[in-house]
Amino acid sequence: MNGLVAHYHEVGLKGRNRNFFESTLTRNLKRALRGTGYARVRRGFGRVFVEFKPVARIDEAVERAARVFGIAYLGAGTKVEPDLDAIARAALELMRASPVESFAVRARRSYSALATTSQEINEKIGRLIQDEIGASVNLSHPHTTLWIELFGGAALVYRDRRSGPGGLPVGVSGRMLVLLSGGIDSPVAAWRMARRGAEVEMLHFHGQPYTDPSSLRQATELAGILTRFQLRTILHFIPLADAQREIVTSAPSSLRVVLYRRAMMRIASALAEERRAHALVTGDSLGQVASQTLENITTVDSAVPGTQVLRPLIGMDKQEIIDLAERIGTFEISTRRYQDCCVLFEPRSPATRATAEEAEAAESGLDIDAMVGKALAGIETRVLEIPDL
Repeated sequence: MNGLVAHYHEVGLKGRNRNFFESTLTRNLKRALRGTGYARVRRGFGRVFVEFKPVARIDEAVERAARVFGIAYLGAGTKVEPDLDAIARAALELMRASPVESFAVRARRSYSALATTSQEINEKIGRLIQDEIGASVNLSHPHTTLWIELFGGAALVYRDRRSGPGGLPVGVSGRMLVLLSGGIDSPVAAWRMARRGAEVEMLHFHGQPYTDPSSLRQATELAGILTRFQLRTILHFIPLADAQREIVTSAPSSLRVVLYRRAMMRIASALAEERRAHALVTGDSLGQVASQTLENITTVDSAVPGTQVLRPLIGMDKQEIIDLAERIGTFEISTRRYQDCCVLFEPRSPATRATAEEAEAAESGLDIDAMVGKALAGIETRVLEIPDL
């Protein structure tokens, strides 16, 4: 194998913005393939074509490319001249590589120098394969499909087509900050927003010195999984213990969890302004736990009235979220035990329908600005990148 073609779908529907989306996808693909030995990446109509050096690590390149947001599907195979004899030789070599019970040939041309039509290519190459290896043609449900793509002055012949994650290239939808816990939901929320083209930075609140470092390790591993998809992740560790201690000493116990979350949102909102992020993202799912009732969510959001807060999981049930976590590879990490700062001094009966007025009254004895400033002063930041992970 010496070539790879990556197709996109939604990116190609962007009208006058199409060039920006395609350029961003191409840039992201180059970043994903860095260090694998590619020689050239160039755009075509509805696709991006990659040529490899002789010593390239193509299997690794395929794995990385298959996680790049914006790519609908891809295939890796043999690049040849747009000539029927060259295509035939490559096709036979690929079809002889492993047993074939039945097959179909699917040719596609785009601004190709070869005058032969796609249907003529299908028929001529199909007849040659049938004669040489004895497999039967099945156009409806073939055991194997041979793909032939011609564009410009090249052709790519391949057998295995692999699905990508789809969506939009990271970087076309602005920057967002995700409140990342060590649990199941928030990494899925981050993945979903990155798939819509957002550049996702992650914030992890921790309770040290009252908790151990397990949540920081967990958040780092989860951010690493997400980095495989968005290629570069900035992860902020934010201390919350001092704010929690003040809340515990001055507020009713039933409101502690809501007040913790209001403190988090204020701190996250201040950081978003500093980082020029357009929105905050949480992993809330309506009614899943006590803090995620509609009343409590409304009360939490009232702490940051000028900030856009997105909740991409709000209408999903737990099993749907788990299924997606398993698909993207975060579930096993998220189910490990860790010390979450949100359960520090957790009340036995947390309020499920707290109002903004109740929360504001409970916060009246707190120095909110000092609390936010102290947390921001204690931030530690890490940068995770592909292929460094």
